[in-house]
Amino acid sequence: MNSQCRCTVLLRPLLLVLFLSGFLLPHPASAEPQGQLLYTLHIPFEVGAPAEVRLPDGSAVPCGKVRVLPWKTKYPGFTASRYGVGGEVVATAANAHHFLIDVEGNRGRTLSLIPTATFVATAGLGSCLVVEGTGGMGLWGRYAPTVGSPVYVINAIGSRIRFRSPDLLKVAKALEVEVFVPETAVDYLQIENRVGGRAWYHDGSGDHLFGLVDRPVSGTGRFSGTLYQDASRVRANHLGVLCVSTTPAGDIGGFQIVPRNHTFSPELQETQRMNQWLILRGPDFEDLTGKFPFFSGAVRPADREVAEGAHQGWVLCREGAGPWVPLPVVSDRTEDGLAKVTELRILLH
Repeated sequence: MNSQCRCTVLLRPLLLVLFLSGFLLPHPASAEPQGQLLYTLHIPFEVGAPAEVRLPDGSAVPCGKVRVLPWKTKYPGFTASRYGVGGEVVATAANAHHFLIDVEGNRGRTLSLIPTATFVATAGLGSCLVVEGTGGMGLWGRYAPTVGSPVYVINAIGSRIRFRSPDLLKVAKALEVEVFVPETAVDYLQIENRVGGRAWYHDGSGDHLFGLVDRPVSGTGRFSGTLYQDASRVRANHLGVLCVSTTPAGDIGGFQIVPRNHTFSPELQETQRMNQWLILRGPDFEDLTGKFPFFSGAVRPADREVAEGAHQGWVLCREGAGPWVPLPVVSDRTEDGLAKVTELRILLH
């Protein structure tokens, strides 16, 4: 073997280490949100180490110990993950958060963060970080991230690298998720629950039309994640779903709001004829998948222990011109459990 070949062989391990450490890793154009940082989730890659929520003032809130580390990523991830951007949160929920690493062959590659007291089939065996906790609380409640929040791997020398390669698991010492205040401070989302009904969001400057109702909701379904959320609370939000629980924690029942284009996915086409989904389309039939604020950047699951007066993720309804009240408590699958609901309002703070 000549000296040039020996040099190449010796350099290969060093180049691999440098690549995984972030020195040679290409950095695509940043998609990070701009604005005020709310908090950072810091999850060490060490069993028994404490997970923390780090606040901008330098203080930290302990949120349980790390119990299980991932040894791989999940491919393919859930259907709507393919609409996301690598290195970002693509789903936030009372029972799991999912992070997109990359899109390969029109399918997402993901990693999940779940609490010990839950079960999430979509997370996948071996492809999730498990931290002490209960669904609908703490990291999966008041400190949940929004869809689109940037996700980083921290390596041995403290470099923060956007989580856009599964190989970064080999050098990860911690994972961090930054959660920002949305640039547009949305107070609530509102939907007229009828064919052609308006869907809009309200902020300090008034109402802003977001979409129209293609199909209203009248029933409830057995969405398993509602087991970990209280009634009249947001259970999950991702690029193609806003899921609401209609049962107390420990029971199963709820409904989902989905963008019309997402229902053309092969496994979701039946939703176009089912009563458990409220389907929205753009005012001019534009695609609403992954669009702020219904399907990205604003909605987080409600916290089951949150103090009275903080209404992040609460859901109200009314019948006709009646008062705004919590949703009817309806469990299991029904075709008409929500038939009297004429309007929905989702509070965001």
